[in-house]
Amino acid sequence: MLKIINVVTILLFCLTLSACSSVETKTFFNGGAAQWDFDHSVQFRQTKSSPNHYQLEIIPNNKVNFERLAVFLLRESYKICGNYHYKIEVVQGVEGFDDKRVMPNYITPSLIAKLECV
Repeated sequence: MLKIINVVTILLFCLTLSACSSVETKTFFNGGAAQWDFDHSVQFRQTKSSPNHYQLEIIPNNKVNFERLAVFLLRESYKICGNYHYKIEVVQGVEGFDDKRVMPNYITPSLIAKLECV
């Protein structure tokens, strides 16, 4: 009976240790507060999830159009990675061609993209 308790204890310890090792830690730049880019007039948050993986959240306001948000995303990706060898995966915030005409009072969500420096 004592061997069974020891085996169960060791098994639980190993499972707990493996669960803690797979937790993804994120590093927020600027303490998690939104930053402001004066050139493009956009507000953004930058998060680092692993050494070469980042997440950019670009917060739109009513005066900035989608083209400017996309250009800012490309320029900020270049600034983070230091070269043009990066991969962008847009997670949320792409607007359609007719969004403004069909839904004039639609509040656009933030443009969220995952960035991988290669």
